[in-house]
Amino acid sequence: MPEPLQGEQGILSLALGGNIVGLLVLMVLLFMSSLSWAIIVLKWRQFRYVRRQNLAFQVLFRSGTNLASVSNVSQEECPRSPMALMFASAYAEVETTIRRLRNRQGLDHFATTMMPHLNTRLERTMEQCFNEQYMQIENRLNLLATISSAAPFVGLFGTVLGIIDSFQSIGTSGLTSLAAVAPGISEALIATAAGLLAAIPALIAYNLFRNQARSLGNDLRDFSRELSNRIEWILYEQFVMARK
Repeated sequence: MPEPLQGEQGILSLALGGNIVGLLVLMVLLFMSSLSWAIIVLKWRQFRYVRRQNLAFQVLFRSGTNLASVSNVSQEECPRSPMALMFASAYAEVETTIRRLRNRQGLDHFATTMMPHLNTRLERTMEQCFNEQYMQIENRLNLLATISSAAPFVGLFGTVLGIIDSFQSIGTSGLTSLAAVAPGISEALIATAAGLLAAIPALIAYNLFRNQARSLGNDLRDFSRELSNRIEWILYEQFVMARK
């Protein structure tokens, strides 16, 4: 084991040799660090999986296949893709509209009342789906932000308590030499170092994942516009065919 981590004045020895409050602070920081690393691994896997699913669905959607085939294949090949889920919500609305359009008795009523409001309904459907998917994408990022901001203060709290304890010991013993003060101050500073050790990875991961979430959100917005344009054209073709 490297010298700084062993011996009487090693970091581990100082940490384990502190008072109860100091140990509790270190346990809290250890829990926060473990939690942040668990979230980092989960979010990294989630973002990688979502990007692969979205890419697979985009290839399928832009292959020229009709919407019914896209709906069937996407449920099997990319069921967790946010784009596929948005498509499924919009396609369900389209199916309902086309069924009404094919009813010749209701064609004129559809043309005068439903068609002008169709885009609004589709936009609301896709907006609702977007909000749901974006919440899933951002899920747990708030915990990383909380850990990155709170951990240094928890460590500072442990350091302040440790320094107070050290000065109380000095007052009780009457010894004011550096040899008498240094061990207590060293123990106290370990809490600050542990707080920074827990906060820095969480802060870096939060910023990286936040940027990825925004990128995925922008991709989802762009796809909603592309989907809306394609659906509008398909409905127009269905309307023309029904008029003949």
